[in-house]
Amino acid sequence: MKEFLAVLVYTFKENSRKKAFIISTVITLLLTVLIISLPAIIKTFHNDGNNKTEQQSKGGKAKGVIYVVDAKGILKGDLSNLGKVFSEYEVKSRPYGSVDILKNKVKDGENNTLIILDEKNGVPTFDYLVKQAGDGPDSTGVSRIIKSTFVTNLLKDAKVSDDVSKMVQSDISFKVNELGKPKMNSYISSMVISMLLFFVIYFYGYGVAMSVASEKTSRVMELLVTSTKPSKIILGKSAAMGLLGLIQLSLVVFTAALTYKLTFPEDFAIAGQMLDFSYFTPFSIAMIVVYFILGYSLYAMMNAVTGATVSKAEDVNSALMPINMITLVAFYAGYFSLSAPKGSMSIIASIVPFSAPFSMPCRILATEVPTLQIVASLFSLGITIAIIAWMSIKIYSSAILHYGRRLKLKDLVKISNKNK
Repeated sequence: MKEFLAVLVYTFKENSRKKAFIISTVITLLLTVLIISLPAIIKTFHNDGNNKTEQQSKGGKAKGVIYVVDAKGILKGDLSNLGKVFSEYEVKSRPYGSVDILKNKVKDGENNTLIILDEKNGVPTFDYLVKQAGDGPDSTGVSRIIKSTFVTNLLKDAKVSDDVSKMVQSDISFKVNELGKPKMNSYISSMVISMLLFFVIYFYGYGVAMSVASEKTSRVMELLVTSTKPSKIILGKSAAMGLLGLIQLSLVVFTAALTYKLTFPEDFAIAGQMLDFSYFTPFSIAMIVVYFILGYSLYAMMNAVTGATVSKAEDVNSALMPINMITLVAFYAGYFSLSAPKGSMSIIASIVPFSAPFSMPCRILATEVPTLQIVASLFSLGITIAIIAWMSIKIYSSAILHYGRRLKLKDLVKISNKNK
């Protein structure tokens, strides 16, 4: 135990003092603050834009002109509704003969719009001309107003009272209440957690490999091996880098929570839904931490052995390619299954040990996962980690003092067989 702690403390101190760790932590925290603050920033600019528009309207200066060509009298000259809804625009009726001139005004001007009304089988249609997509009033809103005015005129001609006319055209209000976990909120949270777990596991697993390879280059490993068992070295280094990852992850979560509390708008909604983090229960948070520890342990063991197979730190990237491919495939298998957290692919991804760390925590956030599936996932991860750790320690013990060409898979198999 003393040897394990000595390696852990040494590795932790060495890596926590590195500029790369400090700079990456600062940048990550700043990006976290920026991303969480984006809704507040967007809302501020949006409000400034609305205030400017209101000031322009009050000052008598219109944002643009809406030209309406109604040669068939579909609206019967009633453009008042367009003027009320889009009060920042000036609404003007123009004859059909001026269409070409009006097109040039829209093309050369700013925020000008041309509406050319027609009818098909007695139903209004219109061409909506703007300079570029996104310019002018919302086309859906314009369509709604034209329909409302047309229907009102029809009902008046049929001598229907105004009260009945308003009731006929009133939209039926409704509210969607989710009795389970909110789909949009849980999907966004699951996506963020999945990516966060991937990057932490990936980069700190890579850090284990670099730490081993760097110490081999400086011959520090020879001193460590003579005084410490190889099994204690691999476990101590993996634990130290995992602890660093857990600390950095905790800092990111704490910073995100604090920034959310201080800056996030209370009325901010995505797809019409208010953000709700009530599904971050003590159980789900505990599962995220557990799967981070297990997932990191799985990949750190493989990365440590990979670091031991090279003689120069520059060769680590090429040596890690097979493990990186496994990590990426496992991550995307879990990530793409988030769209259907109860589907077969999602269930398989959450039980397969290599993808379980990225998939199961997200499924727990997104839906109700049966206890049996969680137990099966943890069991498969635990068994795989035990097997990988046993194999890694055996291979690591012989590969750690290897210098020269990089050891390949067949060389590692031979070493493993010799050390049985």
